[in-house]
Amino acid sequence: MVFKTKKIVLLTFTFILLFSLSIQAQSLLQMGINEYNSGNYKKAIDHLTSYAAENEGSYLPNFYLGLSYTKLDQFDLAIDSFNYARKVKGDSYNLLVNLGRAYYNNNQKDEAYDVLIKAEGYKPVDEQVYNLLGLIHMDKREYSQAIKKFEMAIEEEQENFYVYNNLSLCYIHLGNFSEARKNINKALDLDPTVPYVYNNAGIIYENLQQYEEAAEYYQQALEIDPNYKKSEVNLERVKDKMPEEE
Repeated sequence: MVFKTKKIVLLTFTFILLFSLSIQAQSLLQMGINEYNSGNYKKAIDHLTSYAAENEGSYLPNFYLGLSYTKLDQFDLAIDSFNYARKVKGDSYNLLVNLGRAYYNNNQKDEAYDVLIKAEGYKPVDEQVYNLLGLIHMDKREYSQAIKKFEMAIEEEQENFYVYNNLSLCYIHLGNFSEARKNINKALDLDPTVPYVYNNAGIIYENLQQYEEAAEYYQQALEIDPNYKKSEVNLERVKDKMPEEE
């Protein structure tokens, strides 16, 4: 009877200990996710790494590690984490999009393209996939293909100034300054606080030989960011093209 009682006590203690350790581990995972959601990415990585070390083959900590490393521009580590999560659970839309973005930011454009094409096969697809694919085509100077992807992005989300800016850049490269102006104006309507959008507007008007308007846009970019060198150089150049006042 005493032996049975001791055995029951021992089993109960073991169960409580294992349950406590499980709660502690889950707590590490939740703390890591909470720190990520709060923008504390280094702390998130500490908690998630500890959890992942004790729970090999877990998807969620590695997915959030990938997100956290991406936020810190540590794209090699982000790619490793996303690929581990992919190995554990297989492909999913969110995983492919974030892996594709990490590849793109790590200048691995071919890998990014392959992953994002797989993401494009999921339905529905949001604008970020089409925008990233458009950027890859634009980097390859495939401007017509890029325009198609950016237009698809706009079909999904009409309020993203960044996509309109990218679309405008494609038309600048193709010499279609009328379409470029239309899209840069839309980008400025959506967000009038971004210096490089004003700079791109200046480039359009400069190519249209409307030098006073170009100078105004370059100046507006510098008012937002006085250290924006591109607009500083562009402003000096366009001033030389303006007719001298009599």
